[in-house]
Amino acid sequence: MSLSSPHRLKIVSLLPSATEILCRLGLQENLVAVSHECDFPEGLSHLPRITRPNIDPHQKGQKIHNDLISLIQKSLSIYTVDTEKLRTLAPDLIVTQDQCQVCAVSLEDVEKALCQISQASTQICSLSPHCLDDIHRDFLRVGTATNKLIEAKDLITEFWIRLNAVNSKVGTDLPGRPRVLCLEWLEPLMVGGGWIPELVKLAGGEPLILSKPEKFKTLAWTEIQQANPDYIAIFPCGYSIPKTIEEIRTSKELRENLRHLRAFKQGAVFIFDGNQYFNRPGPRIPDSCEILASTLFPQKFPSTFEKHQGKSFVRMELQ
Repeated sequence: MSLSSPHRLKIVSLLPSATEILCRLGLQENLVAVSHECDFPEGLSHLPRITRPNIDPHQKGQKIHNDLISLIQKSLSIYTVDTEKLRTLAPDLIVTQDQCQVCAVSLEDVEKALCQISQASTQICSLSPHCLDDIHRDFLRVGTATNKLIEAKDLITEFWIRLNAVNSKVGTDLPGRPRVLCLEWLEPLMVGGGWIPELVKLAGGEPLILSKPEKFKTLAWTEIQQANPDYIAIFPCGYSIPKTIEEIRTSKELRENLRHLRAFKQGAVFIFDGNQYFNRPGPRIPDSCEILASTLFPQKFPSTFEKHQGKSFVRMELQ
């Protein structure tokens, strides 16, 4: 059910991709609070941050993973919602997700918070992106909940036009496509699932280990060695490029195992800004696809490669 009077809506967004969707639908001025991770587009810095993580996100990946597992095993929330701020703001709509309890505040956490503050009139729009079609459907969900359905349909059209434009340059199922391994976490090693295999195919590559939308998969270095990828894309969930580089720099195991792979010897290991692009199931997924394609086929996307090199991706080097 949609909400009436969209120009007077007070909206809280609890995940970065939802914030980007809302802003693309022309609702940036309706936002009254966002999550601690919402950092795009510009112009959000004045908004209250209504969530915080219950672990230290600045520690190393293995420690983050262990702390997350510990919280999950104890049935504890990974994020805290500031219920007092929520009570004061009294939003008409909260946009959250029920796809991954690790990625952002869960639907269950939001429902508990609303019960605590007796905000029965607040509606919840919960997103659940597992593949590209789901992202498309999430645009519609947000558009329906905010009376911005026309804008949402326009966004969907642009989304697919841009993805198909990338694919039209590189082709699909052509012989000799680069075999691509996407790593979404480093300690332990995890292969990117969800929409990532679809993006690799659209960008002209052949995804390894996971070839269709599935949950991420934990694997060992022996499996990577056996897969023998032509190309490795590294974008740990929520990590910037400097944080990923530091993670690799301070781990002898990571450095040594990467050093012995054919992809590294051929200069085909790239670190991407996953936090801004690949990990966010929102309007910039076509950007992610084009950035990936530009590193696979720089001669076909020279302007994209030049624009994003050093900013959105770097070629990995080991000292």
